[in-house]
Amino acid sequence: MIYHTSKLETFTPSSLTAHMAVSSARRKAILVIGATGKQGGATVEALIEANATSSHQVLALTRNRESSSAKRLEVAGVKIVQGDLNDVPAVFREAKKAFGGFEPHIWGVFSVQTFMGKGASIELEELQGKALVDGALANGVQHFVYASVDRGGAKSYENPTSVPHFRSKHNIEHHLVEKSKGKMSWTILRPVFFMDNIASDFGSKATATFWKIGLKTKPLQLVAVKDIGWFAAQSFLRPAEFASREISIAGDSLSHREANEIFRRKAGRDLPGIPNLLGRLLLRVAGDFGKMFNWFSEEGYGADVAALKMEHPGLLTWSNWLDDEGRRLVVQQP
Repeated sequence: MIYHTSKLETFTPSSLTAHMAVSSARRKAILVIGATGKQGGATVEALIEANATSSHQVLALTRNRESSSAKRLEVAGVKIVQGDLNDVPAVFREAKKAFGGFEPHIWGVFSVQTFMGKGASIELEELQGKALVDGALANGVQHFVYASVDRGGAKSYENPTSVPHFRSKHNIEHHLVEKSKGKMSWTILRPVFFMDNIASDFGSKATATFWKIGLKTKPLQLVAVKDIGWFAAQSFLRPAEFASREISIAGDSLSHREANEIFRRKAGRDLPGIPNLLGRLLLRVAGDFGKMFNWFSEEGYGADVAALKMEHPGLLTWSNWLDDEGRRLVVQQP
């Protein structure tokens, strides 16, 4: 960030360091976990779009600072922090070093963990999520935004569900709320099924088929990752308004058939998928995902879409998303 002055200033090395420290002190540092992933990336983008960099320094945690995604963030004025959640104390040390200045302080943290991918597991997700809460408290963080999952709207906090990767998030939520009392404000975001999960790769095609055969005519609540980023950014920009809020986020609610009809009008073909028989076989052996789709069918998400649209009129419907990010991810794909 550049501070404009009415006259040119001359700095000695020591005074330059002091000036940089004062400049850092004028801004609040926000550490975004998973900044090159879906939810973390959407949060960084939303902060930039909201011109938050005039009052905040965004610090992006990534495992590879040399990645093209990290380089793009640097161009936008985001500072890159290399590390991973297996060593939370090191993450905060590196974040403070990146922020710079005298006695650097991390004001806010956006927390998201994954249970999928190389070296990941549901057990590790929970350990990392709780460790990040503890690390934030140990480092004097003032506002903590946690990206969880909706588990039935207003009853989510008391509803761990039978889905393992929902239960892990339920446990992290309780750890956050109980440990933070009187020490750190928080916001819990509970997105529903990502529209961005519908793409052209095999995993996405399988997911779309699970939706079709697992829910049949029952609607599934959907959210654009972009809108998760909006709520996360607003939580940091208006912390007093968002403190102690638990927000289930959805932009639409459609059956697979309804979603397919909208997609067909835009793309001229059906939603990508795999053969139904293969989908049924995979769903039976999918373990965690099988339990999740059973839960969708028997219970389901409970976000209040109408209320959300009053708070965020720009909330994307499925049709909106297909004209936006979905155009690149799936509409224009072969």
